Amino acid sequence: MNKGWLIVVKKEMTKMWIKDNFVPVTLVQVAPQEIVRYKTQEKDGYVSAVVGVEKKELKKEKGQKISYKKMQEYRVDPAFVSAHEAGKALDLGLLEGVANVDVIGTAKGKGFQGMVKRYNIKGGWATHGHKFTRTGWSKGNRKPRRTLKGHPHAGHMWTQRVTLKNIAILDKITKDNETLVVLNWSIPGAYNSLLTLVIK
Repeated sequence: MNKGWLIVVKKEMTKMWIKDNFVPVTLVQVAPQEIVRYKTQEKDGYVSAVVGVEKKELKKEKGQKISYKKMQEYRVDPAFVSAHEAGKALDLGLLEGVANVDVIGTAKGKGFQGMVKRYNIKGGWATHGHKFTRTGWSKGNRKPRRTLKGHPHAGHMWTQRVTLKNIAILDKITKDNETLVVLNWSIPGAYNSLLTLVIK
């Protein structure tokens, strides 16, 4: 069971001097978030925490309720439930003494791509005047007169959920009155996309 999590916003990539090494890093910022409620074993059949990101106060006189930009649910253990009550905001305090985290995000999409870029196939020859340099050549047999499952084709590339294990937390810096967490190497996602740091 994980010890906790933190939803962050991906800001930018840069390079920094870390222990005499010029390493590529990703800067992320903690998003404003709070625990909306807990799901219990008695009522829901399992224990988890529902987290809301970027709380929006709506007009109560019109019967509108509180809304969030994003709602996320995480499995938790009894120790986390006792330490963090519903309605409590989560912040950088969860990362105190933590050296490595798992990062979960959605990879940037590449649009509609051919087989050479999407599956790294070799392609055809570039000589003798033919037009099949970047195609997939034959796709099937005479029988069963259809394309067999598992054959690579051109199509939409990426925008998949990606999990990176044991990403090192190198530093915490303050920039423009905002505290940024410095993570080692590149992280999936576009600028200002939401990521999840899983604390183990």
